[in-house]
Amino acid sequence: MKKVASKNRIATARLPRAYLSLLYEFPLRLIRNGAEYEQAARIVHRLALREEKLDEGEEAYLGVLETLVMQYDSEHFPMNLEDVSPTRVLRMLVEQAGMSVTELGALLGSKGAASELLSGRRKEPSKSQISRLCDRFKVDASLFLLPPKARSNAA
Repeated sequence: MKKVASKNRIATARLPRAYLSLLYEFPLRLIRNGAEYEQAARIVHRLALREEKLDEGEEAYLGVLETLVMQYDSEHFPMNLEDVSPTRVLRMLVEQAGMSVTELGALLGSKGAASELLSGRRKEPSKSQISRLCDRFKVDASLFLLPPKARSNAA
């Protein structure tokens, strides 16, 4: 029994401090209720939107926690994908990040483009803007593209 406890202490001592700190803040396990979901989502947003590069332990923790949050999302908040547009996605991401139109404009290379995208006058960002948005918000590029049917109607 002592041998197992000793091995666990040694294994724990080898884990990065940031990883252990995150585990203490929110253990990696199935999310059981709304309060745990909110706590996990706050941590995911904090890590995903952080300007500094995450260390190896933080990256590993974030990957697992994102999966747990997505699993809870899909089970408790099914999404109507017809209701999701690049404009709505961008507005949500900008709001969650606390960004201004000016800051988004700096990211995209044009304050005018930022304003047009947020207002819906422009339906989707350019390829280079999508690349910058994906790098900044750590999301998939498909979120910023209209479905093919909507693209043909917009033209």
